[in-house]
Formats: sequence, C-alpha cells, structure tokens
Amino acid sequence: MRIPSPRNYGDFSIHMTTLVQGHTIAKAIYQRLQKEIPTLQRRGVTPKLAVVLVGNNKPSLTYVRKKGEAAAHIGVDFVLIHLPANTTTQGLLNELRSLQQPYNKLTGLIVQLPLPRHINTGKVLEAVLSRLDVDCLTQTNLGKLITGSYWIEPPTPGAIISILKYHKVPLVGVNVVVIGAGALVGRPLVNMLMYEQATVSILNQATRNLSAFTKNADIIITGVGKPGLLTGSMVKPGVVVVDAGVSFIGKKISGDIDFPSVAKKAKLVTPTPGGVGPLTVAKLIENTVKCAKKILTQ
Repeated sequence: MRIPSPRNYGDFSIHMTTLVQGHTIAKAIYQRLQKEIPTLQRRGVTPKLAVVLVGNNKPSLTYVRKKGEAAAHIGVDFVLIHLPANTTTQGLLNELRSLQQPYNKLTGLIVQLPLPRHINTGKVLEAVLSRLDVDCLTQTNLGKLITGSYWIEPPTPGAIISILKYHKVPLVGVNVVVIGAGALVGRPLVNMLMYEQATVSILNQATRNLSAFTKNADIIITGVGKPGLLTGSMVKPGVVVVDAGVSFIGKKISGDIDFPSVAKKAKLVTPTPGGVGPLTVAKLIENTVKCAKKILTQ
C-alpha cells in the first residue's frame, strides 16, 4: 500500500513509506490455489494437511488455528492432532508413524514448534517424511535447499522472498543483512537470497556492533524474536526492512523492529502483525498443494 502523503500511524507520521500488506499478497496465492484444487480432486487427490501440536502453548494454539482457517477457506482438508504436554519423544514418534500411513492420505504434515523441552526436537522432525515436510525442516529438504534442487520453499523465507518480489525490490548485487541464524528463517533464507545473486551477511547473537552492518544495508531482514532489536538509528534512509521476528509482550504480538523509528526512514517496511505472518501461512498451504501435485507425477 503506497501512502502518498503524511499519515498518522500511532504517534508519528510516515512519509512516502510503503507498508507491506501481507494479507493482500496472501489473498492472491489463495485465489490461485482455489482454482488448482478442483483439478487435483478430479484426478483423485485432495490436499490434506495435518498439524501435530503438543501441549497448550498459547502462541502455538493461535498459529494452528490460523493454519486451519486458511486451509478450510480454500478447500484443503485439515487435521489437528493435539497431544498432552507430557507426551514423550517415543510417544510422539509413534503418533507420527501412524499418521503418515498411506491410508490417511496426507499431502502435508507439520509438527508445531516449539516442542516441550523434554522432547528431542531433532529426532521428531527427522521422523517426518520428506514428501510431507511442508515446513522444510528435514535434513533431506534442507539439503535440497543448499544444493538448489528444492521444489518447495520453507514458509517464512518463502514469504520474505515473495514480499520482495511482489514489491519489485531489486536483489541482484544488493547488500542484504539477515539478523538471526535460526533454522526456521535465517539459514534457509540466506541460501535463497544467494540464488537471487544478493550479497548477503548473516548476523547472530555473537555479532558485535550490529549497526556497523545494518547502516550499510540496502535490505535488512530480522528473524530473532527480540522486540526493539532494530531501531531507526541503525538504518540508512531508503532501506527495505522485513521483520519476521515474533514474540509476545503480554498478549500483544511484537516483531524485532522499533516500528515507529524504522518506518520514518524505510522505503518499504513490514508491520507486525499483518506483514510476514499471513504470507507464511499462505506459503505453508501452497506447499501442501504442491505436495499433492507431486503425487500425480510419481
């Protein structure tokens, strides 16, 4: 959404700043998928997503609800397996083994993270069949991402790339700083940006003086989960900022950036909520449909 004149946004004004509308971009994806699903169904395949949730983590409950609503909206079957917080690693592995039997006809499966601390997360994620791994967290799918042979994208990195392309942000040769080296955002995103021929720096918790990197960046992408990590004093005018960090202050969702100060200087910025989040869900549903298509080619 382009704002051609100063507009009050809380306690400050944004001048010629583009606010990313994640719901708008996601809507276009859903409309396309809605047209594809009937064709798949006529050929005997209905996209079906299963989500396994352990415990009652409030943010996780919210995320799962949004995924279920999005799936139902466009005709993707949705199954929620909600297990108690005291579920063991072996108990969860047994559940996954049963869930992935052919008779359940899944085309996508995710284990909602984070898992309780007593569960071996790595072992659980590796138990998901790569053909159903719509979160792209198995070693097989991460390996394909590194080699460039991937055919589905990790949802959040895929959402970020989609935002940049939707707004026609140049990537070839530009200086991109990624803050956060996690498996869900930073690491896979760096590989995807390199395939776009961007010049990428990745910063982690051991990086000293973030400003030394961020002040020279054309694009800054955060995925840490630390409110106020990036402020307006750390960026140059005309920067593009994509905030993929998520944390909660009480019941209020927050990103990584100090939105008022960053938005005053940014050319393009994502709000939280309403920026990356809606598109991440759309990319997850898109992956579920892509996996359904894959069945027909095997």
